[in-house]
Amino acid sequence: MATEILTILPPATPSEEQAHIPYIGPRTLRLVNSLPISERSKETVLSEACQILSRCKFPGEEGSRTNIAVGYVQSGKTMSFTVLSELAADNGFKIIIYLTGTKTNLQKQTYDRLKSNFRIDGDYTSFTLFEDCLENSLPDISRIRNFILLDGCVLMFPILKHYQHIGTLADIFQSTTLAPLVKDKAILIIDDEADQSSFNTYARKNTRKEDWEEDEFSSTYASILKLRKSFDCHSYVQYTATPQAAFLIDSNDILAPEYHTVLTPGDDYTGGLFFFKNKERNFVETIKEDDLYHKERNPLRTMPKSLELSLKEFLISVAIKVFIKKDVKFLSMMIHVDGSRESNEKFCRWTSAKINNWIDRITSPHNDPSYTMFVSSLHEAYESISKYVNNRPSFEEVIAVLDKVMILTHIRLVQGDGPSSFYVERGDIDWEEAPAHILVGADMLNRGFTVEKLSMTYMPRTTKGKSNADTIEQRCRFFGYKLKYADVCRIYVSAKSKTEYIDYVDHEEMLRKNLKQCSSVAEFTKMAKAMVLTNRLNPTRSNILSTKLVRDKLIGWRQLRTLDNFEANTREIDYMLERIPVDRFILCEDYDGNLARNHRYIKVDIESFIEFFKRIRYNEVPLITRKLVTIQYLRYLQEQGKIDHIRLYDIAYAAKGNDMRSHRIPNGKPANLMQGHSPDWVYPGDIYFKAEDTICFQIHHYRIVDPGFNGNKIACNFTIYYPEKLGTDYIALNSALEDDED
Repeated sequence: MATEILTILPPATPSEEQAHIPYIGPRTLRLVNSLPISERSKETVLSEACQILSRCKFPGEEGSRTNIAVGYVQSGKTMSFTVLSELAADNGFKIIIYLTGTKTNLQKQTYDRLKSNFRIDGDYTSFTLFEDCLENSLPDISRIRNFILLDGCVLMFPILKHYQHIGTLADIFQSTTLAPLVKDKAILIIDDEADQSSFNTYARKNTRKEDWEEDEFSSTYASILKLRKSFDCHSYVQYTATPQAAFLIDSNDILAPEYHTVLTPGDDYTGGLFFFKNKERNFVETIKEDDLYHKERNPLRTMPKSLELSLKEFLISVAIKVFIKKDVKFLSMMIHVDGSRESNEKFCRWTSAKINNWIDRITSPHNDPSYTMFVSSLHEAYESISKYVNNRPSFEEVIAVLDKVMILTHIRLVQGDGPSSFYVERGDIDWEEAPAHILVGADMLNRGFTVEKLSMTYMPRTTKGKSNADTIEQRCRFFGYKLKYADVCRIYVSAKSKTEYIDYVDHEEMLRKNLKQCSSVAEFTKMAKAMVLTNRLNPTRSNILSTKLVRDKLIGWRQLRTLDNFEANTREIDYMLERIPVDRFILCEDYDGNLARNHRYIKVDIESFIEFFKRIRYNEVPLITRKLVTIQYLRYLQEQGKIDHIRLYDIAYAAKGNDMRSHRIPNGKPANLMQGHSPDWVYPGDIYFKAEDTICFQIHHYRIVDPGFNGNKIACNFTIYYPEKLGTDYIALNSALEDDED
């Protein structure tokens, strides 16, 4: 009998709904006209906001919609969603919620920007901005009620992307006071740095138990679902510069985007193409291997020479651009070490001690040998940092003001676990209080948070193994609107990181090009080369499949026991089975004619099965997580040439009526899907039906015999078998690289 691999054709894609044409009203025009950008950029940001809103759910409609806006790092995504907010207000949206990121400094940054943008011309009535519900105290529900009743007033809630904060806001809107009032209102939820809501960290962190239990990260996701369920008409718009996870892991759940918009940067934007593909100027300096920091492999006992040179260049650039030419009010430098407190504090101490030493030497008498030697050591830095400066001041002019630059420079340790003598509480920085800022940190500077006037980046961190494209991109605080002082911008990275960024730029430009050619995410995901990427990079955190996770949760049998969407899922599964010709199935051994013990299987190619499996919907976070991680594992095994198909078992396929297996539903789900062996071992049990060379899925149809269900409802669930051999091979291949992962 034939055993060839089967391709399952997906169902036809439903036709797209008609897009809205947003009304551009006075609020939107007032904000756009006030923006400090060119007229062409104003037209662009307004046009793209209209495109995003056109695919949202408008007042009077029911249901939800999820969209994604893809921009460059530091390219003005905040500006985009403030214009989108005004446009939503002009079109009758009543409440706008901003999930501002997972760090308090980013939350405060967004709050301050919203407060500034929406108070144009002293207008305090069209918008009401509520502080984070857990930052100070719980908001007064009656006050929220009053503003909902106030005609023409839009309520804005910028909150931390944390399960307690989101859950509290959901509870507020589900209260008996507010629930009836928001029932007929259009709601807009804007998720800044949206890829931080993925399940990847959740899946990686929880490997202690047999199956996933909710931790803080998964709870954040669950709280987002809870918030969205609070509204009958809402739209969820994701903003990110790194959409790889959203497109690669199409879970088809409530957070999967349906439509996308590619955001265009403004005229003065400098990004990956400018810095890493520039044929006229070299802005990137390579840190030598001996200077690359790693807390275990190369902890460094003294300050690396490359950091010393970059500090000199930065201080000289401040002298030129701030003190002499007066092109900008201040400049900033970022020293991005790693995520550990000890590492960042070490570099911060080195930096402070070095600059204090230089202050002592440059303020010495000019005939002092220490002064002469120090000034002489600055020539190299002066020549390298000023080589692109038009009408550059002389070396002597720079030296004349360099003491002031050093004395007035502020050094800041930006991390989440202070205090120290340099620690910045919550990342609060008054940028204009000093002509130069040096920020030392990692995670607090990694994404979303804007380092104002950043001109010098020193990043001695690198990975031994393959880096993740979206992770390294989120470290690019050195991108942004910098043309005014781009002549003194420099980036210090390892040779490996430089190559990775060049590769990423190629990937990003192709990704954006492909996205622009597609009208929906569904159309984009069908493109065979949509996510083309060099083999030197992982597109996203696929290495969340840690060796411990594979060992503990992706070896052996697992059951997806649930009644989530059981009727829709059962229809999807039955429709798939009906399309497979009967003669393509392989019949398993017959056990005494017992229909409940007679099974069949088919080999299905990986991509075809994934497209089918993505259409199975779950509501519980652990099940969603297992589904996503299984898809990632399948893709990994396929890419490595380990498997090219899965084995799909149709358990008790011929059993109908009284012959069909049945289950009661204790605690809302069947206790066990799998039938054990018979007492005389005539039947070996369901666990016998598997293969050791590929992942196996069993389909279990069963009758629900439970007082809570009227009639004999039929449900369908999966069990999955992950062969130990595949897991062992994965662990052996990847265990050596785990110390390099973020």
